[in-house]
Formats: sequence, C-alpha cells, structure tokens
Amino acid sequence: MPEELYVATPVLMLTGTAAREDHTGSTSFVDLVPTPGENFTTTKTATLTALFIAECRINTPGQHLELRIVVDGQVADPGAVTLTTETAYSTHSHLAFKTAVAPGNHTVMAQWRVSGGTGYVRNRSFTVWELN
Repeated sequence: MPEELYVATPVLMLTGTAAREDHTGSTSFVDLVPTPGENFTTTKTATLTALFIAECRINTPGQHLELRIVVDGQVADPGAVTLTTETAYSTHSHLAFKTAVAPGNHTVMAQWRVSGGTGYVRNRSFTVWELN
C-alpha cells in the first residue's frame, strides 16, 4: 500500500537573519541565540516547520557540529542532525517539523552542540511556517 501524502497550506511564515559569527564549545545542547523567529503564534492546530540555514564549521578535524530544532521544549522531528564536520566554512541546512501543535503562542529555537573542539556559525537564517 503506498504511503499517504500529506499536503498542507502555509498560513503564516516568520523569517529572521543574523550575520554575526557565534561559537560554542558545549558538548550539551544549548540555545543558539539569537535565533530569529523564536516566538510564533498559531491560529489553530497545525504543523510547524522550521528551516535553519547557515555557514558553519568546526575547528577540530574529526569532530562534528550538531543542530536540533525545539518547539515548546520538545525536539522536533527528525531530531538532532550533524550540520557539519568541515573545518572550513560551508553552507548547510536543517529542516524540522512538529505535528499537532495546539493553537496559541509557541517558542521555536535552534539548539547546537559539538562533539569536541569549537563550532562556529555565521550568516544564518531561520524560517518558521505554520501549515494547515
């Protein structure tokens, strides 16, 4: 039996950008601040999608920089991903989603960590969509 296709209509979109370089040496997930688009209001039960795009790098070969999107303190699907293992800046992205989000105010954050060394991001954008 073929998998059912979910088609949704974008209702609301919020995008923010930040050009500055930020870094972390944390091996536990911490908020990537500022994350443009952190506060978002849904109009009815919806799916939220969030797209993070940035130039990023890690300063230590063999280590990696991970990212995850969190909606109201819950990790969005598909969970944490390795954003980069590269020591030179290159552009990478991560798309996450959370289904059955109740109407109201929500906090949508990007969180990051490294396996070792220091991770860097710059020239980033963060877009959140409400889909119904």
